[in-house]
Amino acid sequence: MYEDYFSIDDILSTQERIRCQLLVDIPKLGFLESSLSSSLSDDKKDQKEGSNLSSLTANTKLELPYWMVYSICNCKTRFASLPELPSIYARIQRQIFDADASVVDLAKQAPHFYRQGRHLLELNFDEKRQVATTLLKTYQQRFRSIMDSAFHLVLSNDHHHHESMKQKTAKFERQEKIVLLLGQAAFRDYDRLINNETRQMLPPKIQGMTNDLTNVLAAAINRKRKR
Repeated sequence: MYEDYFSIDDILSTQERIRCQLLVDIPKLGFLESSLSSSLSDDKKDQKEGSNLSSLTANTKLELPYWMVYSICNCKTRFASLPELPSIYARIQRQIFDADASVVDLAKQAPHFYRQGRHLLELNFDEKRQVATTLLKTYQQRFRSIMDSAFHLVLSNDHHHHESMKQKTAKFERQEKIVLLLGQAAFRDYDRLINNETRQMLPPKIQGMTNDLTNVLAAAINRKRKR
């Protein structure tokens, strides 16, 4: 389920709420049904306390974080199902992506679109294949825009063009912004190479990212020296 237990992006993407429908009665969890409790008056709340609100009945619809939905939908005894997908992956939104994915402001609508989508595919629902296809095609359509933005932000000297590209990149979601930074670093290295400012092209380094292989090799060398 979790790609990286300590990844902030992974934690945030699994905190997104998903609507699910209970298949069985669950006692003593009535407080989770916030929609019901908020619609009742204070007098009715007092009357209902300890009775209906103390349990959740089958067919109740709840909005729960993904990590909880994953646990109750994928266990041997299924406690819930997905009656509908999050709006960003719904059929109408998928049609918008098919028409032109580059115009969608993912930073505002789904800042963890790809990561959350990959988590969603671990659940059982009827439109899984369509959602997977949308994730792939959306990335393919937007990748060219990401690379063009990386190129122009590094090499363009036109101020107005530079500002327009910044407005365009503001629509990128989290993973796309990481790819943008990688692209910018690669274009800078390439520019230095063709201008004879460096003798070799180095892998792009981004603050907060580490090269796991380098760390493993360095640790192995240090252990060997100590021996």
